[in-house]
Amino acid sequence: MKLLALLLALTSFAPCVTHAQRYRHKSEAEIARMTPAQRMDEWVNEQVHHRFDLDDDHVDIITKYILRDGLAALPRMIEIMDGYDPTRLPEGRGREGERFDACWLTLGYIDRGAVRLRGSEEGRRAMAALERAIGRMRAAGYGQPDQHEWEQHGRFEGAVAHLEEARGIGSSDEAIKDTFRLEYRIILSRAELLEFSNFLVARDPTYPGWSETNYFRDYTQINEAGNPLWVRTMRNPGRFREAYTEFRETVSEPPAPHPRANRNLKTV
Repeated sequence: MKLLALLLALTSFAPCVTHAQRYRHKSEAEIARMTPAQRMDEWVNEQVHHRFDLDDDHVDIITKYILRDGLAALPRMIEIMDGYDPTRLPEGRGREGERFDACWLTLGYIDRGAVRLRGSEEGRRAMAALERAIGRMRAAGYGQPDQHEWEQHGRFEGAVAHLEEARGIGSSDEAIKDTFRLEYRIILSRAELLEFSNFLVARDPTYPGWSETNYFRDYTQINEAGNPLWVRTMRNPGRFREAYTEFRETVSEPPAPHPRANRNLKTV
């Protein structure tokens, strides 16, 4: 009887082992030849199997091509997100939850580095798919204050945060705000930053890709522990400044100047 139980356990575990052994990194040349849907599947597999491997930089290669695909990556992403239903399939079976994680992470990468999703019909469909998945998570009882497990808490909160960012102020907008403060002595309030973000989305939703960013310690901002904050700024800010000039022509009140700019900065 014990032998039978052991054989059954090994049999149930075998598909997982076989799948893990079957998965291998594709070369960059292979990834380049893939369709956007195939690259999305490759990204998901990479996240499922090597998500916590900090020494594995293969994800950077896939991300580069996913960002190039931009909106073309979304149809397959939507299919995967729509397949995640914790009310029907318990967490841990089929690794659907991990596949879903890979999708909302990718959605964030595209929205932050390639094209604002709310600026296109394809992007809004992806956001709607994420919202549907969040609805199913709520129906399964996720997101309660007393929950601390990743599935019920971390996965839920991460998905919600990425959806909210896609709907409003994104990390690219934050980089623009810090760029204006430090380079041009222009302070944008949260309300004005959202208005400017909406202006940019309507003008050219690919604006997150207008410039690469710098990442450095900002010695004009000190946290409670006495350490400078880490910020991102646009490496080539001119195009954003020109767009802001156009934006200001649509409003009446001038922006407030910042008393300190381009001081006490140390890049790394």
